[in-house]
Amino acid sequence: MDYKIQTVRGFEKVSPKNIDYAKRIDRNNDGILDYNEIKDYLIKNDDLKVVYTRDGSKIVNEGQIIREFTDFLADKPIEAQSFIRDYGQIVESMKKLAEKYPDKVSLEVIGKTFEGRDLVVMKISTSNKEGKKSLMITGLHHAREWATGEAALNVAEKLLSEYDSNEVVKNLLDNTDLYIFPVVNPDGYEYSLKKSRWWRKNRKVFEKGVGVDLNRNYYTPKDPTLYRQPNDKPDSTWDDYGASDEVNSDTYRGPYGASEEEIKALEKFVNDKKIQTVIDIHSYGNMILFPWGYTSDPTQWDTIYKEVGNEMNGVVGKKYRVMQSINLYPTTGASQDYHHAEGRFTYTFEIGNSFFPSSKKELEQLKQEVLDMTKVFLKNLVNGKIPTNKYEVIQS
Repeated sequence: MDYKIQTVRGFEKVSPKNIDYAKRIDRNNDGILDYNEIKDYLIKNDDLKVVYTRDGSKIVNEGQIIREFTDFLADKPIEAQSFIRDYGQIVESMKKLAEKYPDKVSLEVIGKTFEGRDLVVMKISTSNKEGKKSLMITGLHHAREWATGEAALNVAEKLLSEYDSNEVVKNLLDNTDLYIFPVVNPDGYEYSLKKSRWWRKNRKVFEKGVGVDLNRNYYTPKDPTLYRQPNDKPDSTWDDYGASDEVNSDTYRGPYGASEEEIKALEKFVNDKKIQTVIDIHSYGNMILFPWGYTSDPTQWDTIYKEVGNEMNGVVGKKYRVMQSINLYPTTGASQDYHHAEGRFTYTFEIGNSFFPSSKKELEQLKQEVLDMTKVFLKNLVNGKIPTNKYEVIQS
């Protein structure tokens, strides 16, 4: 069957390469993907973000995301593909930083992906002071969130370049071990960038489908319900909460907690290195999110989460929403809840207006916003406002 997309401009043909998407969207099997069918599909897969406030619910950037998705279904190219670095280029940029700043930068391969790519983390350490705090910044859990890897790497590039000329930056780096993991999902990222841009998951192959949503795969034995709620059974999909047990779903949580090599490696790394805090960068929606994602119960650090979040928001013109993650949508097996449950102070940044920056100028703006917010985070980490009580720190 040939599928058509109903738009305000008339009908457009679905590209043959995207027929599988069309089959899942076309609920009434008439060969026409109308606005409501597309909207419902995008909401189901967490592609459209619904924000809940006192005044009710609101879909963020609904028209723009649906237009971008219909352009994807029709296989129309986008400008971002011309200025976003691929995985090899990102790793090469990390290697050049290590060569340029050999006394400050080191790289470590912490594991390999399903398709055999190295998982590369950068460490920035500028002093041997005792009692240093630690922060890890992660990007590209989700393959199509292209700006997030660029934004994570930009933090390293800019802080290193400012170290000798900016006393504030020098103080922040001298008192912090900073870890940058710009691409958590290299296989999925390469697939999204070069073959099918709406791809979200990794590229693990199963009997009935491909890919796990890495940001639904985190697991801690301290609280298994963060990965799967008690009433959510693995052999059914009707009871799914915060993630899916359907392998073809964009939010497939995987066969079991921490099943994926990327998540196994990341969890082991943060524990082995005793990393105290984490910023996880996603797109889109201009949000600063704090735990929890699976329940509306408060955390013990809510006051600090809100205060530091509001301060970060202030340096970017108060254009972000500071809120608990569940007010976006429920999630289980997410990075943020895992780290908080393990005792790490953590935020999720949702940057931009869509998954793909519309121009190089917009990408630069997003990178600058993440850098500015990270500096505020580091200031509060160094001055002791952000708690680091998971690991004992000896003050120098």
